Amino acid sequence: MVGASGAMMGLSGCKAGMHPDDFRIEIKDIVEPHNVDYTRTDLTPQALEERMKEADRNFLEPRTYGKVYLSYEICMDSISERNGYEALWRASRACAWIARNKNEDRSRRLHFAGKGIGIGEEATRRSSTKPEAHYYYAMCMGAMADLTRDPSKDFLREMRDAMAIALKLNEKVDSCGPHRFLGNLYVETSEYPSWALGTMEEGLAHLKRATEVCPEFGENHLAYATALIEAGDIAQARAELEKVETCPKPKDHSTEHDEWLTSAAVLLADLQGK
Repeated sequence: MVGASGAMMGLSGCKAGMHPDDFRIEIKDIVEPHNVDYTRTDLTPQALEERMKEADRNFLEPRTYGKVYLSYEICMDSISERNGYEALWRASRACAWIARNKNEDRSRRLHFAGKGIGIGEEATRRSSTKPEAHYYYAMCMGAMADLTRDPSKDFLREMRDAMAIALKLNEKVDSCGPHRFLGNLYVETSEYPSWALGTMEEGLAHLKRATEVCPEFGENHLAYATALIEAGDIAQARAELEKVETCPKPKDHSTEHDEWLTSAAVLLADLQGK
């Protein structure tokens, strides 16, 4: 799943008589300690363009913590109104990758999830027309929700709304990432009536749309298939899993592609005879 996976796991742990939001993470508790303290650079537009290219190069595969952190540092030293604060969303992108990297230490992931949320919130204010600003802000929030498994409903709503803005600005960001994210979020929360941010049907519609608009991205078919299994549509789920196996390997998601293939094979095996 993308970003929203596991975000609701803490809901069932509420004690009797306790308001569900009494001890849950709030967006203000994360943004305020991670307010972005930066100095705007006076680099020329040409120098800024070179900095952004360098940041993007360090974010390319093969990704390592060192390369992605360097991308983050380059961005934090290159924040400028002259290029529409392009560095802010790129810094949030780097934070999102580190926060979601399961090979990293949990404390480091939490640290960068918080940083990414603070930077992402600033990015949405400074460059509100950039879909990437809202997208990576929501992705960092999703990482925090996954790691803590204890978000408040307001936190989840903010996350949903940020991704909804990204969707309206450009549904194709990150190979239809906004549709994947919202689809997964709606499906996962639909089983909690008082917390639901969308219905199962709405979630399936988003995931189906991702497979239609970005059909060559294997994760779209895997996410849709997983939701279809939960909805009980085994035949369609099997068809989507088979599509994962025929999707080309994305040039910048080769590691993830191999993981999608493995997950699809496991799910297909589980569906045998059903």
